[in-house]
Amino acid sequence: MSKFPSYEEVQKAREKLRDVSFEHWMQEDLFSFNWWLLVAAAILPYFIWWRLVDKERFFEILAFGLLCGIFACFLDVIGVSFLLWGYPDKLFHAIPPLMPADFVVIPVSGMLIYQYFRTWKSFSTASVILAAFFAYIIEPLFSLLNMFELIHWKHTYSFIGFILLFLAVRFVIGGLKKITAEKSGENL
Repeated sequence: MSKFPSYEEVQKAREKLRDVSFEHWMQEDLFSFNWWLLVAAAILPYFIWWRLVDKERFFEILAFGLLCGIFACFLDVIGVSFLLWGYPDKLFHAIPPLMPADFVVIPVSGMLIYQYFRTWKSFSTASVILAAFFAYIIEPLFSLLNMFELIHWKHTYSFIGFILLFLAVRFVIGGLKKITAEKSGENL
């Protein structure tokens, strides 16, 4: 007999967690004030973005947002899995991280600063300001509303993480634009 849990034992524990989590979501989250706030956060920013987005640069800006969303979700899943932070309230039971933040608020905000701040210097400054807003205003507000819980994490880590996220995505998009421009030049 092994002293380590078997795959089957892990699966049984995951089934129990799934069932308990679903029950919590049905009884505590669904249709609560916080749930409606998450619904609004998942929908309204895209209406604002659609009205403001530079349609001439639509695909470039959208690519920036998609990368922000992918990286934010990936990092969020890691943070939740390692119990660095948690989300007492969820919009959807089956989606682990805070979907409205990862796929809406962070990408839309990032796309707007990417669109309006075109130099590295201005973009970096805007990234620091946005990161401070998310880490020191939004996160504490969500903690107050019991929608976000710091476990083994600090707001300053989030501040640094948001800055690195936006800068890394801008770097990747810049590299992709450069490669595309070089390839276009070769085809002429």
